[in-house]
Amino acid sequence: MYRIISTPASKFRQFRRLRSKPTITSSTQEEEQASHILLWRYQILDPDSEFVAYWNKVFLVTSLIALFIDPLYFFLPTVGGPACVTVDPKLSILITFLRTFTDLFYLLHMVMKFRTAFVAPNSRIVGRGELVMDPYQIAMRYLKSDFVIDLAATIPLPQVCTIHLSCFF
Repeated sequence: MYRIISTPASKFRQFRRLRSKPTITSSTQEEEQASHILLWRYQILDPDSEFVAYWNKVFLVTSLIALFIDPLYFFLPTVGGPACVTVDPKLSILITFLRTFTDLFYLLHMVMKFRTAFVAPNSRIVGRGELVMDPYQIAMRYLKSDFVIDLAATIPLPQVCTIHLSCFF
């Protein structure tokens, strides 16, 4: 049921679902076509592939953008008006939108970590090591190591505080 590919992700075909077409073909040709098309949820990515390297670059850029967006939350409260402190609504909407956009990239990065193989620590002694491509082992390794930190980083605390602050003033 689970099919695993050990080729680089750049050579994957388009992620698509199997569709039944009303064409006349033999059953062996249909079975052969179905065996070559994999669903995206069953694909395990090679950590050395071009796709994973490209994704890491994109994630690095979005993380830097998020790093520069966070200090802008200090510019939301302004002095003035009947309550003495007000919140700029246009700036708060823009900052909240940009921060939510970068948080979505971080969530996608978490999904990618669940689908990326890793090198087994006990096989690193000689050569490159054995690549572990079992989805259960990948998930358990990620859940035991970085998942809690990644989950805490995706909690939208600045966005919630902005909404609460704008409703308060």
